[in-house]
Amino acid sequence: MPSAVEPARPLPVYFIGHAGVNLLFDESPRNRIVQDNLRRIGQEIRAISPRPKAILTFSGHFEAGEIHGPGVIEVNVKRGTYIQHDFVNDFHDSKPFVYEYEWPHSDAPELAIKVWKHLNSQGIKSKRVDRGVDHGVWVPSKLMFPPENPLDLPIVQVSTFHGYDLESQIRLGEAVSSLRNEGYLIIGSGMAVHSFSSIAEIQSAPSDEAKELARKKVLTESRSFDTHLRAAVTKHDAAERKMALLNLEKLPEFRRSHPTVEHFTPLLVAAGAAGDAESVEPLGVDVVEPGMSYLNVQFS
Repeated sequence: MPSAVEPARPLPVYFIGHAGVNLLFDESPRNRIVQDNLRRIGQEIRAISPRPKAILTFSGHFEAGEIHGPGVIEVNVKRGTYIQHDFVNDFHDSKPFVYEYEWPHSDAPELAIKVWKHLNSQGIKSKRVDRGVDHGVWVPSKLMFPPENPLDLPIVQVSTFHGYDLESQIRLGEAVSSLRNEGYLIIGSGMAVHSFSSIAEIQSAPSDEAKELARKKVLTESRSFDTHLRAAVTKHDAAERKMALLNLEKLPEFRRSHPTVEHFTPLLVAAGAAGDAESVEPLGVDVVEPGMSYLNVQFS
């Protein structure tokens, strides 16, 4: 059960590589590694004592609506949130069962309102919205906190900023950092590398030989960016980490690894929330493939 006791020290911050819904049914060796990594993180979170009061999530599938204009954050205050089957691919013919997936969870609108007020007090313009739980939260959570051993903490969902201002995402993390002292466990859910366009480049190659050449090229780019990202995000000093992360945008591999930035920004929020960290540790077995990296990180 959520704890009413505030932690003696700030709660850790996590960034997880959330993958897609295929994470739940793909039996490949690579996928089993990603699954096991997330299960171990779930076990680690369950062992936190005293228990957090809530999990504060920032997902690659919850970016503030463009209609609000720049510099606005959304906070979900809905009671009785539903599961969104918001997949990129259409599985209705090939895997219709994925639309039946559920994930038992609870929400806490009263805590969400407190977070909304906190953000506004920190100079972050925020709007309250009603929405469901996107797959960037519930898909990894089905492994971390499976239905047979459900999560005993409510979920509070906060968006990232809309757009390409990467520094603003770090400022958002900095704005919620103090909530770690109040019992909120912060989790950013995205991908260290997320490039469907690179994957499409491989798939559209005209021959098997061309596909293999494209696969090797994309894998080299993905591994290179993942290596640079790990070096940046694992810096303990907050200012050094911030500068190193923002400098990643200058790399030629950046746009190849993130043609759009919504899966990168939750990592920036998590890094900002971590502040100066005693420990920054990648978690689990490394999995990098062409166009994707499933990096997980704990900041404490």
